[in-house]
Amino acid sequence: MVYPFRVAFVLLLLCAPVCAQDLPAQQEVAADREIPPQPMPPVIKTLPDKPAPRPNFLIRPFYDSHVAILAEINIGAALWDDIASRKIIATGGFERNPLMRPFIHNRGTLAAETVAEVWLVSYLADRMKHSPHPTLRKTWWLPQALNITAKLYGGINSTAILSR
Repeated sequence: MVYPFRVAFVLLLLCAPVCAQDLPAQQEVAADREIPPQPMPPVIKTLPDKPAPRPNFLIRPFYDSHVAILAEINIGAALWDDIASRKIIATGGFERNPLMRPFIHNRGTLAAETVAEVWLVSYLADRMKHSPHPTLRKTWWLPQALNITAKLYGGINSTAILSR
């Protein structure tokens, strides 16, 4: 019982910054005479200023809140479609989408395909939103909306088949 706490305490002590800051020594004042305090030398910054953070290639689309909200809706619709399709397959049905057929029989590949599809559509929407072409800037939401519509249709259709 005591051993895990000791390990945690030792790790905490090792992680604590030791000598994180060099402080100049305080000036000593003799009791019998006063020494005027001398001005401190200016602190010279040796490191350059931190550059502005640049967004990562993988998470860049999700910095924009509008794209992120549509991506979250897209994930919900894709999850509903995937679960309903897996239930249809379990009851003896088949997947009508020829692009999804190779992925539908394994949960891992289905999840990876869904995440990749949502990311690709979000990336495309982000690139369209920041495009120099005004037509693309005005229709940035279209790829995500089409994908959400397709996934919602698949989820509704599969749920309707299951309820029969």
